[in-house]
Amino acid sequence: MLEEVFVTATKRDKSLRDLPASVSAFDGGDLEEKAILSINEVLEQTPGVTANAARPGDQRIVMRGISTGSSFSSVVPQPVGIFIGDTALNEPYAASVTPDLSAFDLASVEILKGPQGTLFGGAALSGVLRYKLNAPSPDQWELRYFAQNVRPDDGSDALTQGLVVNVPILGEGGDLGLRVGMIRREYPGIIDNVRSGQEQKNVNEGEGDQVRAALLWQPSDALQMKLSYLEQDYDADNSLFISDNRGGPRQTKGSLLPWPSQHRFGLYNFEVQYDWEDMSLVSSSSRTEKERMSIIDSYGALLGMPPDSAPDALAIPYKTDQESTSFQQEIRLQSLNNADFEWLVGVYYLRSPIRYDLKLNLQALNLSSWVLNNTLQNLFDALGDSSITALLDQLLDPLFPANNNVDCELAVLCAETKALAKEKAVFFDTTWYLGSRLELSAGARIYETSVDGGFVGEGLVVRLINNGVSPADFRADITEDGINPKVSATYRFNDDISFYVLANKGFRFGGIQNIPADELQNVPGTYKSDYIWNYEFGMRTSWLDNRLELDVTAFHIDYNDALVTLKNAYSINYYDNVGSAESDGVEANMRWLTPIPGVVMTLNWGTANAHTKEDFMAGQDLVASGTPLPGSADYQYSANLAFFGSPDWLVNVSAYVGYNYVGKTYSDMKSNETINDYGTYNLGMNMSIPSVSGRPSLALSVTNLTDETAEVGLIPGASGNDFYVLNSPRTLTARLSLEFD
Repeated sequence: MLEEVFVTATKRDKSLRDLPASVSAFDGGDLEEKAILSINEVLEQTPGVTANAARPGDQRIVMRGISTGSSFSSVVPQPVGIFIGDTALNEPYAASVTPDLSAFDLASVEILKGPQGTLFGGAALSGVLRYKLNAPSPDQWELRYFAQNVRPDDGSDALTQGLVVNVPILGEGGDLGLRVGMIRREYPGIIDNVRSGQEQKNVNEGEGDQVRAALLWQPSDALQMKLSYLEQDYDADNSLFISDNRGGPRQTKGSLLPWPSQHRFGLYNFEVQYDWEDMSLVSSSSRTEKERMSIIDSYGALLGMPPDSAPDALAIPYKTDQESTSFQQEIRLQSLNNADFEWLVGVYYLRSPIRYDLKLNLQALNLSSWVLNNTLQNLFDALGDSSITALLDQLLDPLFPANNNVDCELAVLCAETKALAKEKAVFFDTTWYLGSRLELSAGARIYETSVDGGFVGEGLVVRLINNGVSPADFRADITEDGINPKVSATYRFNDDISFYVLANKGFRFGGIQNIPADELQNVPGTYKSDYIWNYEFGMRTSWLDNRLELDVTAFHIDYNDALVTLKNAYSINYYDNVGSAESDGVEANMRWLTPIPGVVMTLNWGTANAHTKEDFMAGQDLVASGTPLPGSADYQYSANLAFFGSPDWLVNVSAYVGYNYVGKTYSDMKSNETINDYGTYNLGMNMSIPSVSGRPSLALSVTNLTDETAEVGLIPGASGNDFYVLNSPRTLTARLSLEFD
């Protein structure tokens, strides 16, 4: 009999296959046994989900074809919500780091497909990726350790280590537990810089730390309080991720400068839960922090492949510097132990200040402006506080206004965006059980969102589009409100066959453009909130005495005020609503406990036909109705065969072999260039000895066994010199883990 899987996708524990929704769940322990470090390896096994990453923190996740774009440098909020527990890690405006947690000491990963606006708000337009951390145990000791080495073909080795300790502070049988963990991770380099005079292999090596801590107090059966902390960072001196050729090798001579990248995010959460006999009160208070800095050389995108003789001074560095925080408060009251009627009501508040700076300039001008800026500062210091200083300041102001910011006034573009985003909401979710066969659910979220702020822009681009005046100061206050309803019905013919229908709505914040509005290029100053209506029909079936499960879901999505990422004449991203779009697709899952003892087969398959329904202007180009949305794979599938040995064996053995395929994906609204369209074979084995102290476990795996090379991202270059982001090469992984309790 197949094991039943429980999830908390509806903010209460329920069997996954009883939910009137398409949900995938992965146990944290199973992911560890497969030596999985990146969430992309999980998502590629999920029908209806496409994920790519150019570098850590740059994940782009698409569910059911709803995509803003495939650009890794886009800062528009992702359509997929990233949650740790009940806390959203998405920025409502100007997206920053996408958290990618290690599977070590995770309880589970849940993937909710389709809009989740009723329970998760504006962070969940097209779906939710939800991490659930292991909670402290108040009454037992535990120590776990792992070391994992990753070796990609033609790349550098990378070692990751993790340690977690669970401490019963008041002794075994106590009610106060502390769980502390740390992961130190190295990221392998797989890109070679072959530019003459800069030759270096595996330039994109990086490293980062992750710290987790949680304190749980359960003074009674009714009351529990949990304080959680999580922090993760990443640092790479050169995160160069482009290749010059579509089919490889993974090397480039397309950059004159290194691409440094650093980011950090932190989470602080305090949760209180009190249970009565028939209801429960939950309060979750969270603070999130994110910081990110990145520099890339835009020479190739703007001018094509740099000549071999080009000096570094001709580089065109594009620097972004982001910082955001958020305070989130949710309070909900929900029913317990009610067999006929379940209900949940809650309130939610979000406050998130955001700063986003960008600068595009010639490296030679950066150096010149630095010299001039320091010369002027030294001159002012030498003159002191005098009438001559005031006169000189007055003379320089027409040339270098904005407090004589010479550095930015001599740049192609400098822009600083500051905004405050807020969300206020009241929500409810109810389920009626009408006998043993029929189940009806209804819920809604009544919300108000606002984005108040703007940007100050300086430099050549600003002067060109602002009648020769710099700086340009643009501010806006965008306030929107609405209702996100959800209704569903489930009918169970018997214990083995059920059907459901679902209609629900999702939305995402509108915002302020982070570059100057430009009428000639059709760049708007603001963009509206986009929203989707999702309609789906699902079938859940079990066969052969619950040894075979077959589930199928069909969906149709109406996408209104669809938001996409475009590029202006300077190859800088901007965002625009393109009217309406739609997506149709099917998702299917099969899980079979075969007649061969210990062997389980799983098959997953999904399609998405997502395209615009109206003509629209992308800059000066007309994009016709029917154009595919970028970043959305037309179809994908995965097949896996797993073997689990008997727990009575001295050495427990498990093994798996699988194949994952991602279909053709359009990279841009304005071109017919496609990415993805490739498949990979993966296999692994895990051996453990439970009877030995420390329960040692060794996992060995190979991903991309046949070393398939394919482009997963594309950066258009001038004169046809495009650059490509390629998938990971064949990679060998070895993992040793120990457990003591």
